[in-house]
Amino acid sequence: MKVLIPKNPGFNYLECKQLYIQNLSQVDDIEDFDYILKTTFFYSFIREKDNKFIGCLYFYLKDNKLYVNGYSNRHCHLENIECLKLAKNWFNCDIWAQTPHRTAAICLLRAGFKKVNSNTYVKMKGEN
Repeated sequence: MKVLIPKNPGFNYLECKQLYIQNLSQVDDIEDFDYILKTTFFYSFIREKDNKFIGCLYFYLKDNKLYVNGYSNRHCHLENIECLKLAKNWFNCDIWAQTPHRTAAICLLRAGFKKVNSNTYVKMKGEN
C-alpha cells in the first residue's frame, strides 16, 4: 500500500477532492476539503500493484480526543480495513470514530475498533 500526504510530490489532490465531494453526505463533514487538508493528519492510500486509488483517512482532534474519518472508492472494503489497520498504529493514543453507516462500522470493527455506543467506536491505545 502506498501512502501519500498532501506535502508529497505526486499527491493525488484532484482525485482526493473529487472523491470527497462524491462522498460528502457519507462523510458527515461540514468543512471545506482544503480546510480538512490543512487542519488534519490527511492520508491518501493507493494500491501499489496497479496504482489504484483506494481512498483517504484523516485524523483530527475534537474534545481532546483523536478521531478518524475517511472515504473511499466503492468495492474497496478489504483495502479499507488494511488502510485502517495500518494507520491506527501511527498514533500512540486512543483513536475514536463516529459513524451511523453500517459498512463503515463493519470496517472499523474488522480493523480492531470496539463499539462504545450506537454510533461511536474506539481503538484503545496499545490494543491491536
